[in-house]
Amino acid sequence: MAGAAAAMLMLSACSSGNSTDSASAGGPSGDAVSGGTGLIIEQAEPRSLDPALISNSWANSPVLGNALYGTLMIDNPETGGIDFKLAEDFSSADAGKTFTLRVRDGVQFSDGSPFDAAAVKFGWDRIKDRATASPDITQASLIDSSQVIDDRTLRVTLVEPVPNFANAILQTGMNWIASPASLQAGQQSVDSNPIGAGPFTLEQWSRQDVIKLTRNDKYYDAPRPYLDKLEIRAIGDADQRYNTLVSGGADLALEGVWSNIDKAKNAGLQNAVVPLGGGTTMVLNSTKAPFDDARARKAFALALDLDGINNAVYGGAAKLPHTLFDKSSPFYKDIPLADEDRAEAQRLLDELAAEGKPLNFTMSLYPSGKALGEAIQTQLSTLNNVKVDVRTIDLAQVGQIMAKKDYDTLVSTVAFSDPEPRLWSSLHSASAGNTSGIKDPEMDAALEAGRMATDPAERTAAYETVQKRLAELNPVIFYTRAAPGVIANGNVGGIQQYGMGSVLPETLWIQK
Repeated sequence: MAGAAAAMLMLSACSSGNSTDSASAGGPSGDAVSGGTGLIIEQAEPRSLDPALISNSWANSPVLGNALYGTLMIDNPETGGIDFKLAEDFSSADAGKTFTLRVRDGVQFSDGSPFDAAAVKFGWDRIKDRATASPDITQASLIDSSQVIDDRTLRVTLVEPVPNFANAILQTGMNWIASPASLQAGQQSVDSNPIGAGPFTLEQWSRQDVIKLTRNDKYYDAPRPYLDKLEIRAIGDADQRYNTLVSGGADLALEGVWSNIDKAKNAGLQNAVVPLGGGTTMVLNSTKAPFDDARARKAFALALDLDGINNAVYGGAAKLPHTLFDKSSPFYKDIPLADEDRAEAQRLLDELAAEGKPLNFTMSLYPSGKALGEAIQTQLSTLNNVKVDVRTIDLAQVGQIMAKKDYDTLVSTVAFSDPEPRLWSSLHSASAGNTSGIKDPEMDAALEAGRMATDPAERTAAYETVQKRLAELNPVIFYTRAAPGVIANGNVGGIQQYGMGSVLPETLWIQK
């Protein structure tokens, strides 16, 4: 996600640890102070503390991953480049076919063992291994091979050139490296005693309750972390999450619901959202009827009133994705994804019905998607020759459902700042992450060109083609921008996001 600007509450001194943290808008002024316990809310509890199994995005448990394992690198929205943390360099001399990673000298894991290039290789190989069942296998599979050159140097060869491969690292669990010995001890050992090089270590994990962390005195970037302890709780319910924060039960919450961010803004709380392209989507399964017919996909897209969905589901607070890229992106073009045109939608529906193919389909939604399902059913009920049913699925079912392509429409997320690697992974016909199953040679070629080009003008031209093909083919329908946000009380300083809305715990401090 390094290539495009991303708004943050503040920018702390990034990799050196030698500068004073800046104050965040609406937060405390002055230098950071040490001590205290940070009460943090994340949106999901991890199933394991194995870094290969924790998702590094705002909607999951990124603060926990950052706390236990630290970060190899982060994106810098001011420069559009990479700031290094546990790594001190990651560069390519051959336009992205091979990279050399250099880890910081003298870093130790929390048990005193050395943090070295071999540990990075071990971690990345595990994520690439299908037996690990990591959510980041698609990004790790970009690696063909890797070789430890010396204690601090790892050479990585990719399957094909990907000049922006750093993005695949910093926005996934590849950014978190654990002690190989601790991982080899098995999941039970990792969950009870995870060994990383992050700013905090595990004190206690009471499942379905609280994860308590304490300051890691071996952390390389003294005087960080500023806080003595963290207490992390997972609250999936948006109202409960917000109410816990404003009642003083938490200092900071990772947020992904636009209405909560809007309430925080109106209440004078600290708030920020990383502006991403793409967004939350309805994925249309183009591998089988009815959405193997491009006309069915187009009719569905044109029939939807996104403002109506916004009002019904988000109280009008959401940002809408009328174009693929946010206006802050260098790849932005005013190419509408799907403007509502109910007359044309009805014409296409009638055409399909005349051929014996009226549009009947089922939406697979999570329990929290009831309002979305009802809004879409209401909108489509005013048209002829279309019928939509809703089935409720559990999060645990998603992997199996996706693997079998057992859905007509499935809610997913295709969100990014820089389009690499997410856009290729989500839309290229050769990608396992292409949940719509769309196969379009012109879009494939453009995605390849955008991935491998190093010239900004060439990348811009390639992604302009991608935008045009998306508007024509409609393999996914974007209905709201993602909200990789954070909200916090006014006494919290040092709030810094990177990647997919991931918050760094080492820069946090609380005014006493």
